Amino acid sequence: MAQTGSASIDINASPSVILEVVADIESYTTRMSAFQVAEVLERDDEGRPVKARFEVDARIKVMEYTLVYEYSDDGVKWHSVEGNVKEIIGSYKMVPQGDVTKVTYDYSIDPGFSVPGFLLKQGVKMMTSTALDDLKRTAES
Repeated sequence: MAQTGSASIDINASPSVILEVVADIESYTTRMSAFQVAEVLERDDEGRPVKARFEVDARIKVMEYTLVYEYSDDGVKWHSVEGNVKEIIGSYKMVPQGDVTKVTYDYSIDPGFSVPGFLLKQGVKMMTSTALDDLKRTAES
């Protein structure tokens, strides 16, 4: 069963700068300790990742998955297409508000294996806050 999470944060950067940080997949392994592998498999005509492979240490298991990305004027969304995780769906939606951009991160995961509900809920909450905190720190630096 899927567990979902959503959170928002204000970032002192433009949507284009924030999207550059999101698209810098290769740096995930140095910016976020759970990411053991983060590699772009395919890019679009603008050089943005459209398919990427990850290995993430989720403490109870190393999750391996491949995501496909779709870009729009207000952000990016992704979904899993293969791996040892049943399904991952996520997005960053960006709304400019003067010098600040409000970023909303939505994340859903169905691991496809038995995980106690409280652990899955805690994992999604941690993933959501870690992703937003990293995005803010990196985009504002």
